[in-house]
Amino acid sequence: MQFNSNKLFFIYVAKNEEWKKRQEEDWDYVSSMVKFFHWWTKRNFALNFSIDADILPVIEGRLFDRMSLGYLLRDHQGRGKSVYHFYLSFFKPFWTDCHIGGYATNNFGMVQWKRPDYIESKEQISKFFADYNCARVSHMLLHEILRIKGESKKKYFEQIHDLWDEHEHNNLPFIYYNEKYSKVTDNDFYQFVTMDISKL
Repeated sequence: MQFNSNKLFFIYVAKNEEWKKRQEEDWDYVSSMVKFFHWWTKRNFALNFSIDADILPVIEGRLFDRMSLGYLLRDHQGRGKSVYHFYLSFFKPFWTDCHIGGYATNNFGMVQWKRPDYIESKEQISKFFADYNCARVSHMLLHEILRIKGESKKKYFEQIHDLWDEHEHNNLPFIYYNEKYSKVTDNDFYQFVTMDISKL
């Protein structure tokens, strides 16, 4: 399937009874991260996605109707398979072959959105989101971006995982950005974190 849309739609998935609280606590960061990845994909890959974002409140059903990857894939199909939908979900897929517990296929990505157990300050939660969630979003985006750019599966799949392992296990530093998208160190105040694409 070839890429025939220039739209990247981030969808924050929340339980119906929690979505207003999640909007209050998480949405400012999600919105800023979405804008950052618009800039990042354009600057590094010459992909000028039209970016959108929304919250999807869901009502979990009984045993055979619980939230799942299948539910999100059906939602993606219903919204239009030609649009690249990226789901930030409160659960991780039951099955995945991705090192970070996410899932990617043509024009579709998902990753579990983690939240800290305790929120002390806006700066602390922003750092948590950057370290845990933003870095993983960059991982999942890279799978699809390199596929769109025509790279082989070895590069858009295996090399991304190899690079992630370098970050996680061999002390390869992630790349840190402040709110103005300037590169900084992890000792500075940073807002966004990505994998080091210079190593691909």
